[in-house]
Amino acid sequence: MGAVTSVLIKVLVNKFYERNVGLLFFVFYLMFGVVESNQLISYHRSLIYGVLGSPIFLLGVMGVWILYTLKYLQLVLSELSEQQNQFLINYSRLTKTEQFWPMLFSVTLIYLPVLIYSAFIVGVGMATKQFLPTLEVIVFHAGILIASTLIIVRRINALHERKQGAVFPKLKWPWKKPFPVFYLNHLTHQLPLGLLLTKAFSLFAIIGFMQITTDQYENRTALMGLLFGLMAHSVIIFEWRKLEEQYLQFAKGLPISIAQRFFYLCAAYAILVLPELALLAVNKITPSDLVIIFVFAVGYLVYQHTRLYQHALNMDKHTTHTFGLFLISFMLVLFKLYWLEAAALLAFGFYQFKKDYYASDVVT
Repeated sequence: MGAVTSVLIKVLVNKFYERNVGLLFFVFYLMFGVVESNQLISYHRSLIYGVLGSPIFLLGVMGVWILYTLKYLQLVLSELSEQQNQFLINYSRLTKTEQFWPMLFSVTLIYLPVLIYSAFIVGVGMATKQFLPTLEVIVFHAGILIASTLIIVRRINALHERKQGAVFPKLKWPWKKPFPVFYLNHLTHQLPLGLLLTKAFSLFAIIGFMQITTDQYENRTALMGLLFGLMAHSVIIFEWRKLEEQYLQFAKGLPISIAQRFFYLCAAYAILVLPELALLAVNKITPSDLVIIFVFAVGYLVYQHTRLYQHALNMDKHTTHTFGLFLISFMLVLFKLYWLEAAALLAFGFYQFKKDYYASDVVT
C-alpha cells in the first residue's frame, strides 16, 4: 500500500467509519436483526429477487445507495476544509493518475458495505441468468465510485487553487441581509456543495420512507424519513457554530435580548427546513401535522445547535450526540410522542441558549 493511500485511509476512510459506526450498526440491525433467524435467508432471497425482477424496486434500492453516497460525500468534503487536513493540498501536485487511483481505492473502502451486499445481488443475478439487471447494478456502482472519486479530487485541486467555486458556483444574496440570513449566506457562499448534498439526502430520505404503503393515513413514515434528513444536517449545525465563534463574536455585544437572539437562531433553521416542509405539503400531510412536524424539525436542529455552546467544538462528540438523539427521537416517533419531543426540544434549547450563549468557548 502506497504512502498516499495510507494517508487517505487515515484521514477519510477511518474518519467516516468512526463517525458513522452507530448509524451503520442501526442499519445492519434493521437488515438482519428484526427478522427471525430461521427466516433470514428466505427474507434476503426474496429481497434480492425483488431487486432483480422489478425495475421500480431496483430504482428504489439505487436511491438508497445514492443516499449512502451523499452521506459519505458530505463528510469527506467537509473534512477536506478542516484546518488539520490542509496538508492534503499537496495531493494536487501529483499527476492525474497518481491522484485518481489512491482516491478510488479509498472511496471503494467507504462504499464497501454497499458493495458487499451488492455482490450477493450480482451472484444471484448471474446464477439465475438475469443479466440485464445484474449489468445495471454493476454499471451503477462503477459510475458511483468514479463520479465520487472525481468530485473529491476536483475539490482538493480547487482548494489548492483557492477557488472553491471551481467545484460548485457560489450563490450570493443580492439584497440586504437580516441577521438569520448570515447563517444561510455562509452555506450558499462557502459550502454550496455541502448544502446541496445535505438537502438531496434529506429529500430523498423523506421520499423513500413515504413510499411505504399503509392502509390508512400515517404521518410517522414521513417523520422517520425526516429524522434521517435532520441527522444529515449535523455538519451544517457544526459549521454554523464555527461561523459564530470565528466571525460573529461581535454579535454578543449588540443590544439584543436573549429571547430575540434565540428567535433569530430558530428563524435561520426554520428557513433551512423549508424544502422538507414543502415536500411534505405536496405529499398530502395535513396542515395540523405540518405545523407539528415543522416545530419538531426546528426544535431538533436548534437543540443540537445550543448544546454546542456547552464545550469547545469537537466534531466527534457532536456526531456521537447526534446519533444518540436520533435513536431517542426514532423511538418517540414510533410511539407517537413526537409532539411532546418538539416542545421539549425547544424548551431545552432555549434553556441551554440562555445559560451558555455568553459563556461559550472559542473553537479549539
